[in-house]
Amino acid sequence: MSTIDTAINVLAATPATLRALLADLDEAALSAPGAEGWSARDVVAHVASLDPFTLRGRITTMIEQDNPVIPGIDEEETLNASGLRGRPLAELLDAFAAQRALSMDLLRGLRESDLTRRGRHSVAGDLTIADIVHHKAFHDLLHVRQIVSLIETPIEAARGAMRMFV
Repeated sequence: MSTIDTAINVLAATPATLRALLADLDEAALSAPGAEGWSARDVVAHVASLDPFTLRGRITTMIEQDNPVIPGIDEEETLNASGLRGRPLAELLDAFAAQRALSMDLLRGLRESDLTRRGRHSVAGDLTIADIVHHKAFHDLLHVRQIVSLIETPIEAARGAMRMFV
């Protein structure tokens, strides 16, 4: 399996992964902020708010135009403008799953030649559609790790004498 196939599979699995990790947690676990100030709920809202722009939007632009400029996105501004921050978790998970399903329809329709189409990101520079797919899978995994850390921290602190074991 190629890295692009792995990346696409990660992107497809992320909504169900987040639902499995978070759906049955209590409000305290969902809303407790980490060191950077975001809660698990905020992270889900963040990933849901970005998909239309950073995955579908960028790829569609690069398919429709030759070597377009791809603007950077202010992630905090995009999250705030989305209206998703503060919504109930079930609603966020549903919104993310719906957005990602649209993205997966696009990704699964890409031809091998589409993956090499180029653009110029306003901050990062030259990139291909394959670069975007790999980056978004990395971004998903980064936020899954972040959510795991947010959930893990209070559990780890409550392990008592068992904390001596990893």
